[in-house]
Amino acid sequence: MANIFDNLKQIGQLKQQASQFERILRSKTVEASSPKGEIKLTINGKMELLSIEISPDVLRPENKAYLEKLFKNTFSSAQREIEKIIGSEMKSTLGF
Repeated sequence: MANIFDNLKQIGQLKQQASQFERILRSKTVEASSPKGEIKLTINGKMELLSIEISPDVLRPENKAYLEKLFKNTFSSAQREIEKIIGSEMKSTLGF
């Protein structure tokens, strides 16, 4: 019977750690820019897009494909950076 209560206690501790880790993820942010600075964006550790800035110089219909590629590459760069931060936080917070 004590084993069940120990397991329940461990589950409670894991939930608390997960909640703490989620707060940490939301607080960690990364800003990424395209090579020439046409696009700047910020994401958090939950991979949520927090802000985006697009230079007016590239906001022309003929730049549509270019902007889409630029956004994709810039977002991917931000994801790679935040993943490094997440890995580091997991090690220090959760012991993984």
